[in-house]
Amino acid sequence: MEESTPKKSVPVALIAGIAAAALLAVAAGGWFGLCAWVRDNGQLLPGAVAVDDKGEAVADLGKLTEADALAVVSREMDQRLDNRRLALLYGDGKRLELTGELMECSPEMVVRLGMAVKRDTPFWKLGALWLGLAHEPADLSLSAAAFTPEGEEQARRMVQVVADELYVPPVDFTYEIGEESVTVTPGTDGQKLDANALLAEVEKALAQGDTELRVEPETLPGAELSGQALHDLIHVEPRAAGVDGNGKLTPAVIGRSVNAEEAQAILDQTAPGESCTIPLEFTPPGTSADESMFYKDLLASVTTNMDGVANRSFNVNRAAEFCNGKVIQPGEVFSYIDTIGDPSARNGYKTSTGYQGGQTVPMDGGGVCQVSSSLYYCAVYSNLEIVKRACHAFATGYIPNGLDATIFYPSLDFKFRNNTGFPIKIVAYTEGGAWGKLTVQFYGSNPEGIYVKTERYTLSSTPWTTVYEPDETIERGTTKVDVTPYTGYEVDVYRCVYDANDNLISRTYENYSRYAKRDKKILYNPADEGPWGSAVDPGAEPGAEPTQEVLPSIEPIPTLGPGPSMDPGPIDPWATPSLDPSFPPEPTFPTYVDPLPTTEGTPEGDHDPFTDPWEG
Repeated sequence: MEESTPKKSVPVALIAGIAAAALLAVAAGGWFGLCAWVRDNGQLLPGAVAVDDKGEAVADLGKLTEADALAVVSREMDQRLDNRRLALLYGDGKRLELTGELMECSPEMVVRLGMAVKRDTPFWKLGALWLGLAHEPADLSLSAAAFTPEGEEQARRMVQVVADELYVPPVDFTYEIGEESVTVTPGTDGQKLDANALLAEVEKALAQGDTELRVEPETLPGAELSGQALHDLIHVEPRAAGVDGNGKLTPAVIGRSVNAEEAQAILDQTAPGESCTIPLEFTPPGTSADESMFYKDLLASVTTNMDGVANRSFNVNRAAEFCNGKVIQPGEVFSYIDTIGDPSARNGYKTSTGYQGGQTVPMDGGGVCQVSSSLYYCAVYSNLEIVKRACHAFATGYIPNGLDATIFYPSLDFKFRNNTGFPIKIVAYTEGGAWGKLTVQFYGSNPEGIYVKTERYTLSSTPWTTVYEPDETIERGTTKVDVTPYTGYEVDVYRCVYDANDNLISRTYENYSRYAKRDKKILYNPADEGPWGSAVDPGAEPGAEPTQEVLPSIEPIPTLGPGPSMDPGPIDPWATPSLDPSFPPEPTFPTYVDPLPTTEGTPEGDHDPFTDPWEG
């Protein structure tokens, strides 16, 4: 019997494995194909949902084609844009409203975003999402919108209105140099608005459905000021007068500055926008080696008559001696009282007459005002700065009205400043004894050749009258003049400065002077009333003042040219010689102008003329 070879069998497990692998391959291929199809089918993934401004779903875009999704999104966006309102809040409670009508929807952006989500999803996951085996929602906001060209232009104009209203330019600090201090106003910050940036914010807010947008401008810082910076700004180095390389005179310069630390402390305490005052410091320019070269020009000169009263003429001469040779450096203030001292007997002056309470009374130093008046006269014609001056109680007679200056020790002084760039020397002397003359001259430097004239306007003239008064001490048949008269005046004076070619440089108001009227008083014995009846109203009580004639007001008439015209009033046989003067002509000496800072001043016309002594 022949043996047969047994057949080998295939394991079932192997067959099962092969089948499973085949099935897996088929499944994998199908899954791959599904994912590829989902990727390329032009539809949004399931879970793509259009949401409104509040994040609430308004339309399911899943599995819609791009065209269908675009239609749905366009419909929903148009409905929302028409009702959209955005209020711009700015400034102090101001409000400006824009609407969604300025915009148009951009549904393409929503659909493109949905398709972008699909592209960014892992390939193997596309099939699961499509079959619902996985869920990844994609919220697509309907805020995708933009200005139309017309809407953008309108919105830009509205935004510019806001920007213009909010704009505040920064204010730099300012300073003004005064006589003794500098007034500083620190700068303030400003603000501005970036109109382009705001326009972009408005577009975004409207697209998102915002109802309000608070507009805040940015700060524009102003320039800062420090004490050191102020010091550097106004600092002027002092310099003595001298001569340059061409032999030309160079004026002195007064040093000027502020203390930087003090200025900083004041600035630190000053609120923004408020002003503060910082004291100035001045430094004298010093003197030159040879000052004689600066006294070659006669700036002004005046000669006045003395009245023959020995004591008065003595006082005039003594005051003139104190002033003679006095040098006033550039920027220096000349004080008459400081120069002549106390015009009393203990200081070498004699008793003469002066005014007190409208009366002429004995007084030490009577007559010294003739020197101060002559100094004022020369200061005006030298074009110097007048720091302090007051007129007399009554017209002096020896100098033009409006060009006198009284003093009262120690409270009322006459002062002027040398505001030229060169030193000035005073020459003052008397000659001829009691009936002689006083001469005052100013010497200095006038390289520019300028000179001064004055215009004097008599605003009013009040003539004196004669008053008779009974007095039993008067010998019968005689009379006695008890009070000498003065005509009253009101005068305006203007200073006119001319250059070397006779061109008017400036015309400035110099002063207002008021001189009181004083009536002549004649004493007579009451028993002589009959012989004097023609002078006294028969029906009046003894001693009554006669009726005075009121003259019409006089129109202002300028006094120009050589010497002022002055109405001395009625001729008075008892008047002193000084009431019948011969005025000197106006000087034609040129004078130099240098506007240096002023450190002291007083208004004219604020002095009571009835307490001015030292003028008889």
